[in-house]
Amino acid sequence: MKPVLTLSVAWLAFAVTLRAVGAGTGPAVPRADVLRTVYFSAVDAGGAHVPDLTAADLIVKEGGKERPIDAVQPSTKLMQLSIIVDDGGTGGFQTAVSQFIQATFGRAEFAIRVLSPQAIRVLDFTRNGDDLRTAVRGLVYRGRIPTDGEQVIAGVSDAAKELDQREAPRPSILVLTVTGEKALSDLSDDTLKALKNSGAGLNVVYLTGISLGKVLGDGPKQSGGLIEQVNGNVALGPAIAKIADNLLHQYVLTYTIPDGVKPNERFSLSTTRKNVKLLAPTRIPEK
Repeated sequence: MKPVLTLSVAWLAFAVTLRAVGAGTGPAVPRADVLRTVYFSAVDAGGAHVPDLTAADLIVKEGGKERPIDAVQPSTKLMQLSIIVDDGGTGGFQTAVSQFIQATFGRAEFAIRVLSPQAIRVLDFTRNGDDLRTAVRGLVYRGRIPTDGEQVIAGVSDAAKELDQREAPRPSILVLTVTGEKALSDLSDDTLKALKNSGAGLNVVYLTGISLGKVLGDGPKQSGGLIEQVNGNVALGPAIAKIADNLLHQYVLTYTIPDGVKPNERFSLSTTRKNVKLLAPTRIPEK
């Protein structure tokens, strides 16, 4: 047995030596820095888009900690726009949806859901003009469609989860609603979480007098989207144009989280430029 014991001791000494050599002279393990990407927009006091922001004009904080900015530039990446139509069966948003698609056509691919009363996807993501025209032609009067205020929340959840599964690089959701949402819904928190995880900006156009809750009311603020109130068809066109224009003039910002630092959902973007307002998310995916 003695030779066996001697051999074991020798192998143990050899293994210790290997570990010591590896720790001192082996190749360095590459740092696992995390690159984060955020889309935002900027307007001046008159509401005009600011085209010349640089990293020096901005301050990024994640989880309350300031992070160095790698780059800021106008975004040219293709958008993934998910449209949710809650018109109560009136067909009243047909022109607005057509206007939005025309304004962003060539810069995006589109999916469309219609509440009937659940949110039914009538068009998968496409850039094909004929398919888009056919889908928009279907947004006509369909008879009164009653909703309970939860279908639109579920529609936002479905759209956000779909964008997340597709790993859409530049996602946004547009909701047009005449019925609003249920103020207290068990679906709200999970839907806001799905929205955050997708990285999509939520934009909402709603009719004066309807109720908005956590999702349609707070979602745009948390995700960096716009919320526009309209009084009927007269104000609908400008509201849609404003949202489309905002998406077309977004910046893309990248910054780095150092190795070993856990990503945080709390995000803050501010500027040192006077009379400049930023439209940016306050919650981002923890990934």
